[in-house]
Amino acid sequence: MTFTTWITARLPWLLPVTIAGAILSGCSAVAPVRVLNHGTDAITASIGGAVVPNTSPTGVVPYLTAGYAYGLTENVTVQGRAHLLMAVFGVAGIDLGASMRAIPQDGLVPEVTLGAQLIGFASLARSAPARIYPNLTANASWSLGEQSLIYAGTHATIQPDPMTTFISPFVGYQFPVSNRMRLQVETIWQASTTATEHGVFEGASSIGGTGSFGIYLGGMLSL
Repeated sequence: MTFTTWITARLPWLLPVTIAGAILSGCSAVAPVRVLNHGTDAITASIGGAVVPNTSPTGVVPYLTAGYAYGLTENVTVQGRAHLLMAVFGVAGIDLGASMRAIPQDGLVPEVTLGAQLIGFASLARSAPARIYPNLTANASWSLGEQSLIYAGTHATIQPDPMTTFISPFVGYQFPVSNRMRLQVETIWQASTTATEHGVFEGASSIGGTGSFGIYLGGMLSL
């Protein structure tokens, strides 16, 4: 089965779940776990999303993003991303933001990284108004040596109309596969404070009737 055939067969449920997952997760696993060194840059990518167990076969929404990150200072990294899967549905999606090292790691005290983004979506056919969602991120990470990290944090994604804030905690593991390439695996409880027994997710992968469970694989290639 080709990717196009897979997408077409699942359009009735894939579009709403994809949009909701993109918003509620803050497009996880592509925000820097830690800032880059000053003057260095990298290409980033991420694939994954909400687990959808009530489909056949059970799968994960293949939400795909690709972007670029640059170490503006020793403590600040700026980044931008394109939301590639949204183009299949005639929607342009991008986000722009920055991450800041708030506290460096000191022994058992984790490094704390704070981030802020604006996530925007616009219909390529202009059939609907553009929407912008502010997203705030905080994570704590611990180095395991050899550039490996474990980390945990949360997104707070703001929906302006109607005004709602979605809290999405996550945990992950980042590890090197070469001198320039790092991968990370992340699980997330999307919209953990929001009831999802009905609506877009219909409780498909909710935890205790709230939120939705998601899995992401991310990568960063240093240039």
